[in-house]
Amino acid sequence: MIKTISTKKTKKKVGHVVSYFSGVAKITGLTGVFLHELIMNERKNPVAIVIGFAKDLVEVLFFSENTPLDKPLFRSQKTFSININDQIVGRVLDGLGEARDGLGKLKGTAYEIFKQAPPIIARKAVNRPLSTGIKIIDAALSLGRGQRELIIGDQKLGKTTLVQDIVLNQKHAKTPVICIYVSCGQKKQKMLDMTALFENNSAFLYTTVIATTAEDSYASQYLAPFVGCAIGEYFRDQGQDALIIYDDLSKHAKIYRSISLLLERSPGREAYPGDIFSIHAGLLERAAQMSDKNGGGSLTALPIIETQEGDITSFIPTNIISITDGQIYLESGLLQKGFLPAVNVGLSVSRLGSQVQPAILKEVVGGIRLSLSQHKELQKLTQLETVVSDIAQKKIHRGDLTLQLLTQEKHSNVSWPAQVILFYLVEEGFFDDMGTDKWSEFEKMLLDLLNNKYSDVLDKIEQGIFDKKIKIKLQKILSDFKEEFMIEK
Repeated sequence: MIKTISTKKTKKKVGHVVSYFSGVAKITGLTGVFLHELIMNERKNPVAIVIGFAKDLVEVLFFSENTPLDKPLFRSQKTFSININDQIVGRVLDGLGEARDGLGKLKGTAYEIFKQAPPIIARKAVNRPLSTGIKIIDAALSLGRGQRELIIGDQKLGKTTLVQDIVLNQKHAKTPVICIYVSCGQKKQKMLDMTALFENNSAFLYTTVIATTAEDSYASQYLAPFVGCAIGEYFRDQGQDALIIYDDLSKHAKIYRSISLLLERSPGREAYPGDIFSIHAGLLERAAQMSDKNGGGSLTALPIIETQEGDITSFIPTNIISITDGQIYLESGLLQKGFLPAVNVGLSVSRLGSQVQPAILKEVVGGIRLSLSQHKELQKLTQLETVVSDIAQKKIHRGDLTLQLLTQEKHSNVSWPAQVILFYLVEEGFFDDMGTDKWSEFEKMLLDLLNNKYSDVLDKIEQGIFDKKIKIKLQKILSDFKEEFMIEK
């Protein structure tokens, strides 16, 4: 029997919108589509992205709310991708990867924004420090290149300021770090302030900003973190070190919750859809330190989560805490006492910590958590008007100095070799005769002196040299400076 083969072309599938609200839609007629596939109009321009499926329907997000709904839609058989090359550094993009800075369209290789996290075999242990220039983080909560560390706390406690300072301080890094800052669903003024800050501090020499406001489409706000992650992976895969900030994932979760409710999906805990955990886990797992065989690059992720009245047990905070390698917890009580940045060392943790800390810094700050804990307990005795011994009073004063040492003005940088000197001198008791009220001014003048006149000492510490000879020299520098400082006062 001879089988006849039809030469007729297969009829092209055509989709039509059956429900629509605020850019969130359901389409019928497009069978066989895959997740994150682009949907095109009759002019073959991408107008939407597939984010899910229902019975005989495809769930999509339209890129613009002005797209005509009565026109036919077609499959593209392509996933969402953006053009990336080295010139993307210094640009401001929206959540769809389009230029937002008026500097023209992006060029480069098409790079998919939804990718699988690197397998374990392609990674290696995180063992290189990421210096932040913020004393309390570098000393007590050290970060490594390739780590995922959560920044968590209530509104207006300085979370954004903290991560912006980390970005600004990367210009002092000996080995360069490409920064990607994802601002998701923020107010427009906040976005403008951030870009102005980066512009004024020359941060755009090594930073790319993905900025979406609450006025942007759901698609733009939802896709922004994935666009930023793809840019970070591009540099990571070239063997470079990249740092990505997600500001913030609690807003991103709310955006996805709104999308899911509009699609009539079953709500779960706190009305969030059940797959929000897997979405954030898949995103954050893409941060990694790659093995030497795979280029040796790294992508470090610092997601931000906003809590309500300090509650870290709600759904989204517990999700992200379980995914990340530790958290930096900001507390309102510390802010009210004027302790900035308002990081609670007791409730914060870095699961890598001393493993990625420079050996000399690790040596001089080894007992900082214990001394702060002892200081807190001893302070309770003084509040009860209990008579304390001279030794206890000395420990209380040393703890007060340590707390003062850990405070830092915003937009300031203290290199880790300078931190070694400060913590060493405090631990050795060289400041026990100084009042805490004089510390701030004294520290500023001492750091200026070290940076301008004794940079050779800082260079030797950075090279791993901190022997008796350097310690004696430091003691002489401090003794002379202290004498001059006290006379001036």
